[in-house]
This record gives sequence, structure tokens and C-alpha cells, in this order.
Amino acid sequence: MKKIVILALSVVLFAGCNNAQQSKSTESTEDQAKEETPSIGGDKDEHGCLVGAGQTWSEVKQGCIQVFNVGMRLNPVGTKAGDAVISAFVVANDDKSKMELFLPDDNKTTVILNKTEDNLYQKDIYKYDAKKSDLYVNGTVKYKGEVE
Repeated sequence: MKKIVILALSVVLFAGCNNAQQSKSTESTEDQAKEETPSIGGDKDEHGCLVGAGQTWSEVKQGCIQVFNVGMRLNPVGTKAGDAVISAFVVANDDKSKMELFLPDDNKTTVILNKTEDNLYQKDIYKYDAKKSDLYVNGTVKYKGEVE
């Protein structure tokens, strides 16, 4: 009878040790899977902005922004019915001394416009009239926003 109790106790202890090993093995496999699987929307640009969340770097804000939530939308002038509307955006810095212009091109570059007069911002061929919400390119209105 003693032998049966010792044998049963040994089997229980052995099974418990084996279960602990499998548990550790499963945990390490799960940890590896977490490390290898990228998070959804986890692609970041060189500034750490979440590309999948629509974030982009803003020089005037010195941080990642969603330009469609922070900026003022400027729609192209002279689009035909049925054409796709691809907007430009402007974002002001805190003291409104500069505007950052986000143009709808493939280069994803921005232009920093400096305040030249009251409600006017300019750099090179670009001029933004904040009062009218007009963006001029080479002296011609190319984009227009809704005046508040």
C-alpha cells in the first residue's frame, strides 16, 4: 500500500513539473509572437508620427498633427463637377507669425510662409491671405478656404 501511495504521489509531482515547463515554453512563444507582430497603424515616419493614423510632422507646431483636424482646408479653384478634390491645408503657429502650407503633391513637402503684413503670409511664389482665406500661386488664386 505504501508503494502505491508513493507511486501515485510521484506521478502527481512529475506531472506538475512537466506542466510548469510547458507553461514557461508557451509564455516565451507568446512573448516572441508579440515582439514579431507589428501593431496596427504602427508605421512611423522619421519624426515618430503615426502614418496610419494620418499624422504628419508640422514644423510650426513642432509635433505630429493630423493636418485635416488642425489645419484650415483650402480647396482648389476651378474644379469641374465630378473631378476629385484634393485640398491644401494651412496651419498657423501659436503666435500666428508663420503659416505652414501643406500642398497636395507627392513630395509631402511643406512651405513655411512668414507674416509680411496684417493677415498676409508669403514665401517665394506662395502668398496666403488669411482674411480672405485665399492661397495665391504666382499671383493667381489657386486654392480657397471657407471664410469664418
